Amino acid sequence: MYVGDKNKINVSSSRFAEFINNNNLYVDKTAFIEHVLKDPSNVLLFTRPRRTGKSLNMNTLATFLDCKQDTAHLFKGLYIESSETFNEINKYPVIYLNFKELRVNDYKWRFKHFLLEAASRYLEEAQFIPTLTDYFNDRDNYTTGAFLDLIKNIYSVYGVKPYVLIDEYDKILMDNVYAAEYETLRRWVTDIFDSALKDNPALAQCVLTGVTRISKESMFSGFNNLAVYDIFTNKTYDRDFSLTESEAQELLTTEALAAVKEWYNNIRVGKTKLYNIYSVMSYLHYGRVDNYWAKSGTLDMLIALMNKRRADNLLEMIENRNHFVITELQPRLSLKNIAQANLADSHYYSLAIQAGYLTFDVESEQDGIVPAMYRVYIPNLELQRVWRDFILEFVVEVPTADLRDIFKTIGDTDDFSMQLKDFIDFRLSYFDADKKEPEKMYHVFLFGMALGVGFTCTSNKESGFGRYDLLIAGDTFNAVLEFKRAGSANELMQKADEALRQIEKRKYYAGIANSNPIYKVGISCYKTECMVKTILH
Repeated sequence: MYVGDKNKINVSSSRFAEFINNNNLYVDKTAFIEHVLKDPSNVLLFTRPRRTGKSLNMNTLATFLDCKQDTAHLFKGLYIESSETFNEINKYPVIYLNFKELRVNDYKWRFKHFLLEAASRYLEEAQFIPTLTDYFNDRDNYTTGAFLDLIKNIYSVYGVKPYVLIDEYDKILMDNVYAAEYETLRRWVTDIFDSALKDNPALAQCVLTGVTRISKESMFSGFNNLAVYDIFTNKTYDRDFSLTESEAQELLTTEALAAVKEWYNNIRVGKTKLYNIYSVMSYLHYGRVDNYWAKSGTLDMLIALMNKRRADNLLEMIENRNHFVITELQPRLSLKNIAQANLADSHYYSLAIQAGYLTFDVESEQDGIVPAMYRVYIPNLELQRVWRDFILEFVVEVPTADLRDIFKTIGDTDDFSMQLKDFIDFRLSYFDADKKEPEKMYHVFLFGMALGVGFTCTSNKESGFGRYDLLIAGDTFNAVLEFKRAGSANELMQKADEALRQIEKRKYYAGIANSNPIYKVGISCYKTECMVKTILH
C-alpha cells in the first residue's frame, strides 16, 4: 500500500514527515514499527544493503516514538494506525545517532555533539547529572561512558526508558578497514556498545542498522540480548525494507513492471525476492531505466580483494546472467579477516551479498554433516552494469601504468594502434577463448584498465545518433572506441574498419565539449585475437 501523489517522488530525503506533509509518494512500511515494538529482544540489529530504506524506516520509528512531538496525524491511513501498538505513539524519549556522519578525523567530537543534541532535546541543563555536565563542559573529555550516563539521566527524569536508534553502525568501520586507525575505531565502537547497550536496565530498546553482520567476536562481545535480522534467514522483518512484488505491482503498469523486474528485482532476503526501492523510485521520478544504484565504498573493498578466480567468475556473470558460483556462505563476518589478502571465497561472496552486489539461492540444505551450499549470482541488469563498469579495474595483477604511456603516443595513430593491440593481446591471453561475446569482454577490460590509470571514462552513453561503446579522455586527447566481433581471424581488419565507419556515421563524438583532439578507435576481436585501427577526427 502507498499514500501520496505517485507523481511526486522524493529520492533525496529520509525524513518521514517530509513525505507525508508534502504529499510525496510513500510506500507504507509502518508495519516495521509494530514488529519492533512487539519484539522481545532488547537490542535489534538489521543488516541490509544500502539504499533499501533503512534510514527512512529508522526516522519513521523515531517520529512515531518521540514524546517531544505530536505526530499521530502523520500516520493517518497507514498500517500502524490500525495496530494495537498505535497507543504507544509519542510516549518515549529517543536518542537517534547517525553513525554514517562519523569521520575518522573527528569521530569522537561528532559523537559528543550527537549526545549533546539528544541531552538538550530532553533535559534542561540543570537536570544534567554531574558526570554529564563535566563531559559536555570539558572539550577534551571523550569518555565512552557518557552514552550510558545520558540514557540513565533521561530515564531518571522522565520515568520512561528511552529508545536508542543507531543508523549505519558499521559505516565508519567499513570505510576505514584498511586504515591504520581501524583497530582504534573498532575498540571505540565496541566500548560504546558495551557500556550503553549490554544489559542496561534503563534502556527500552536499541535498534541498529548496517550493511554487514559483523561477528560478535568483533563487535558485540558478550551480548546476550542481541537479535540479528540479516538477509540470510526468513524473519518477520523480511518485507519491511526494499519493495515487495505486490508493492511494485501497485506502483507500476504491467509494461513498466516487466522492465523494472529485469533491472531492479531479485534481491533475496530470507525466502523473499525484493526490488531495490531507491532504483524503482528513481525510475518513477526520471521515467527511464538506468543505473541508479551507484558505486559505494564496499565495492572498492570487493575489487581490492579480487583475484583471478573471482575475476573469471564475475566476468562470466557479467556476460551471462545465468552463470552462478556454488559456494558456502558466512553470514557473520570479521572485518579483521576481511582485510586479509587470503580471504576465503565464502567470506568474499558473503560480503558481496550483504552489500547488495550479488544475491543467492539455496543449492543444498545443511544436514549437520555437509555444510549448506548456495548458488551466488548477479541478480539483475542494474547490478550487471555496476560490475561491468568497475570490476576490471583490478582484474589483472600486472601493472597498468604502461596503458597511460601507450595513450601518450596516440598522435602517431599507426604506432598507437599497434601498441594497444599488443597490450590487449598480452593482458587477455589467459582468458577462455570461447567467449560468445568477446567484444563485451574487451570493452569491460579496457574500461576498467583505463579507470585504473586515472583516465576519465564513460561507457554506453548517448551521443550523436546513438550510443558509443567507450569514451576515454586524458589531459590532451579524447578517444572514442567502438568494439566489433569478427567471425574469424580473417575478418578482423574488415570489422575494425566497420567500427570506424560506425563512429563517423553516428557521430559519437558530437557530445565531446572540450577542445582536445578526437581520435576514433575501431577494435575488432575474435576469441583472444584483436585488431586496432585509429584515425584522427
